[in-house]
Amino acid sequence: MKVCLLTSGSIGNAIVIEDEQESILIDCGISYKKFDELISLTSLDVSKIKDMLITHEHADHIKGVGVVSRKLNLQVWGTFGTTRAIYEKGILKETDLPVKDVEKYQAFEVADFIVTAFPLSHDAADPVGYVIEKDGKKVVCLTDTGYVSREVMNFVKGANIYLMEMNHNVDLLLSVPQRPWPLKQRILSDNGHLSNEDGAYIFSKLMTEETRHVFLSHISQEANTLELALATMKSVLKEYRVDMSKLSIHMTYPMRPTDVVEI
Repeated sequence: MKVCLLTSGSIGNAIVIEDEQESILIDCGISYKKFDELISLTSLDVSKIKDMLITHEHADHIKGVGVVSRKLNLQVWGTFGTTRAIYEKGILKETDLPVKDVEKYQAFEVADFIVTAFPLSHDAADPVGYVIEKDGKKVVCLTDTGYVSREVMNFVKGANIYLMEMNHNVDLLLSVPQRPWPLKQRILSDNGHLSNEDGAYIFSKLMTEETRHVFLSHISQEANTLELALATMKSVLKEYRVDMSKLSIHMTYPMRPTDVVEI
């Protein structure tokens, strides 16, 4: 499997997971023009993308769902609550290919992949993360959540690749003048976003000797920096005496694709 985050952050999110035959797109919070531009900067084959998984209905994850799914003739998948919210926002039309239902903790086949959704804690209708598996390899998408339950942690433990939320530095978030206090409270809540410290701690409990890659994802442009996110991850892993010798840590960017990582 190959993994690439085309863009990550509050201005847009889109993830591609590719194998030899087909690919999955997870979320599309960017226009078709920007999607086409970003994927052209990678080695990924856009013609392989046949399906799109939706995590939740916030604009930075679904802005381009309608137009991109129509342009590429994609089958869209999502939970009932998320699907209903997307239709209410007018992103998808009744004339589009019907969205296929996703049930949490119930594995389903998408192309050659086995996909399982798991619940997250975010201020959305029915937010989920995804486990993507093929040939004994496992990728976990765990972003846009303010809390991760013990049940979820046990379920997603031991993956080969993690897309791990490292949204904000708490001190920076509290000092950002352009963000009102209610928004700061929302971000800091259990229905908001994981801080650098929380994301790193959770990852330290998830990774095993099988884990080879982690993408530090959904990094705030106002309340975080790449350097802070990376330093915090390394510091926490060192504190908990996690062996990092076989682990590659990848940064993610708004409107710039990451390297394509293969397992």
